[in-house]
Amino acid sequence: MATYGPRDTSTLALMTGWDAAELSKFQLQDGTTYAQVVARINAALAALNAELASNWMANLFSVTDQPDVEYRVGSSNGFEQFTEYGRADPKRAATEGHMLPLIPYDRMLGWTWNYLRKARLEQIDADIADAIKDARDKVRVSILTRLLKRGDDSGTLAGLGTSGYSPGFATTAASTSVDFTPPAFEGTAFASTHEHYVPIAGGVFTNAVFEDAYDELREHGHSGPFEFLIGPSDRSTVTALSKFTPVKNDLLQLGSTQDVALLNPAEYIGTWDGVIAIREVRGIPQYYGVGYKSYGRLSQRNPLAIRVGKGENSLRVTAMTDPRAGNGSIPIQNLMLFLELGVGVKDRTAGTPRYVNNSTWADGTPT
Repeated sequence: MATYGPRDTSTLALMTGWDAAELSKFQLQDGTTYAQVVARINAALAALNAELASNWMANLFSVTDQPDVEYRVGSSNGFEQFTEYGRADPKRAATEGHMLPLIPYDRMLGWTWNYLRKARLEQIDADIADAIKDARDKVRVSILTRLLKRGDDSGTLAGLGTSGYSPGFATTAASTSVDFTPPAFEGTAFASTHEHYVPIAGGVFTNAVFEDAYDELREHGHSGPFEFLIGPSDRSTVTALSKFTPVKNDLLQLGSTQDVALLNPAEYIGTWDGVIAIREVRGIPQYYGVGYKSYGRLSQRNPLAIRVGKGENSLRVTAMTDPRAGNGSIPIQNLMLFLELGVGVKDRTAGTPRYVNNSTWADGTPT
């Protein structure tokens, strides 16, 4: 397991522009050069950044460097009957908006000069792998936390200034500082009390939970299929539902009368009624689930937006020297990983979280 604290002390310089010939002059105790260590770090980060843009989480978000989101709200009065001399009253859409957070994170490796003289490549590889795992977890937990949090994010520490707010999905006006009246759709009008965070007593997922989530998304104009996230602790109750269909498993020979879901078994456990693809995600606490509409990997129509640093166009983790320290005598002394992101809701109608253990909503705490 990882332990707190550095390998020992101070600083270094950006990986960009390092001279391979100079790095090759420095070696670990087993003869591995610093240039080889840098190559391993670069390869690990390249793989991680590619993963963040292509794994299941990318179905939930788009990436932007903009701090704000604006969207249509409420209902319009529609068309008026044409007359030869009269002119219809002009109309414009009502809009509302909110901010997206942006928080910098770092993860120190903290290799000291003396440690690097005596280190073995196996230890260096373990440190790199541990840091990559931490970066992956930070992104995953940040996304899940926003999905399961009903209230607003706010404050300067979240990159939202002193009066900015980053709300969740549609929720009653009493639960947010950014009131939201969803746009009317096909004759159905909504109020600012419209609620997508649904608490249900009972302690188990039922067919009614999935049916309600399905209806909640469709009434805003999102068409299926939809996706639903659950945690491992709720798998047994979900798979036992009468409307659950498992994915085809290559290790089993199923009978000719057995229905199977046409989904990737590496990503999904099955479907509910053939219209909601169910994904089991580690870190989601028991009794929580989230239904949502995905429009594809990194689509601008996805429910969430991840804000990155200005001028950036992708979510990525970088390696750098600690900018708070002085000059080190070794180029990779006190290496750190840096990640800047903020997860916010972009489409407040495209997600609907569920808490099935109480009739009163409580935010979930992912791990």
